[in-house]
Amino acid sequence: MNGPRAVFFDFAGTLFSARSLRDVHLAQLRAVGEAVHADASDDELRASYRRGMGIAYRAVATRPYYLHRELFGEAFAAMARDLGGELNAAGVEHAVDRQYQATIDAAELRADCITTLRALRAQGLRVQIVSNIDDEQIEGLVERLGLEGEIDAWTSSEGARSCKPDARIYQVAMDAAGCTPADVLFVGDSPDHDVAGPRAQGMATALLVADARPGAPDGSPDFVVECLGQVVEIVERASAA
Repeated sequence: MNGPRAVFFDFAGTLFSARSLRDVHLAQLRAVGEAVHADASDDELRASYRRGMGIAYRAVATRPYYLHRELFGEAFAAMARDLGGELNAAGVEHAVDRQYQATIDAAELRADCITTLRALRAQGLRVQIVSNIDDEQIEGLVERLGLEGEIDAWTSSEGARSCKPDARIYQVAMDAAGCTPADVLFVGDSPDHDVAGPRAQGMATALLVADARPGAPDGSPDFVVECLGQVVEIVERASAA
């Protein structure tokens, strides 16, 4: 690739690790279990939630756009049913509110996140977040994590009315950056959302495998990186070529 003019980053799982949220999210699963009076171990709660999320995701998978509040709400409702109980509408809303706030309060940027963003911008690149989360969550995360002065813009699936890997969200992000697909390096941890989706639009891609299980990465990215700092190295090599 020629030197990019912009680098787009996925947010959850990329700029911050979901591993740092494991304990606080378990607390939300326990709260759902308690709400439906389920006598379940932590492992059983996690398995029940995974089944619930599978049901929720299959319900929206063919749609180009959905609110993630809807997705997580259905996951919690399906989890409750799996545990033999039922959450009413207010209970579902409360569970999502609790999870959203816990994520905002507990998320921690990767150790090299800020230095990476600053190094890229120092080279004159435009740096943006492109994320499949609702505005209420991305706004809270950007503010609490101190990213407002470290990025040039962010694009949420809610704002774009499009969820990765649907094409529109990438186009909205490119319009905000004033660039073409050939100008962009897209960085993320999802083979579908951050590799296949951007690649279909003509962007170069880098798959972050910092939290991945051992094995060959999927999605055929242009680059595989184990930390965010390696993105700076990719850009420097491409610019010097």
